[in-house]
Amino acid sequence: MKLEERLPAVFTAARQNVKATLDLIYIHAEQEVRGLQPRATLNPLIALTAVAAWERLLSDLVGAAKFSEEKWDRTGPGHYHLDTIEVPNPQPNKPDATQRISLPFEPVHLDAKLRQYGVLNGKVSDGWEISIARSWIGVTPKDWIFTKYIDDRGLVYSHLKTNQKVRNGVAHLALPGNGARAEKAGYGWYNDAKSKTIQNGHARGIAAFFMQFIDCTITTVARSHGVDEKRHRLPAGWFQATVPESDSRFPGAVFWGGHSLHRVS
Repeated sequence: MKLEERLPAVFTAARQNVKATLDLIYIHAEQEVRGLQPRATLNPLIALTAVAAWERLLSDLVGAAKFSEEKWDRTGPGHYHLDTIEVPNPQPNKPDATQRISLPFEPVHLDAKLRQYGVLNGKVSDGWEISIARSWIGVTPKDWIFTKYIDDRGLVYSHLKTNQKVRNGVAHLALPGNGARAEKAGYGWYNDAKSKTIQNGHARGIAAFFMQFIDCTITTVARSHGVDEKRHRLPAGWFQATVPESDSRFPGAVFWGGHSLHRVS
């Protein structure tokens, strides 16, 4: 089975994973809440699932390219672990440190990894175009800026790493005012809630970041293999300031504080 034949299953799984993140935001928004309350528990989970959805898509793309036909038919998406990558050490003169390990989701090494397994010929990162929320108040992501990775790698990369650190903090229960502040580097959290959690507007900003990353990645990979991108991209309505009433799952939802996210053309 060719990779092109496996991509629809990968893209469908990505859509389901994004839908799970939006489900959490939608549930949180069912009633207005303030301060210390049970729904605050959803905010870390929104961040956790948003980052995981993007990393799972990348892992599934490599899995689709590497798995044998028998294994792919048996497992499909959701079962490949994208390994760490050995890259040259920046201090090669040290005899005990000729190699260093890079996380597989570092953009500079990710592109090479995807090319190595034939996922695409170019650079997936060149297709990243994104609106980034740089602050938030309550449930509202604010201070949006649009950029492309090829134009400002530093800006996109810094937000990518900060968001991944938030996810790591969630996974290890290192919440604000807790373990996160014990770290010298910190997690870059700014919390105006009255509880030790992630503010909902912050979680929504993280969800917006990775939802756009996922859609850009699907588009780039689909085009690279001649797959009909229109059939497999995330629904356009999810990017709008208000989700259209015609959407069967989130009619009328305002996910991004009245802001429309960028959707690559």
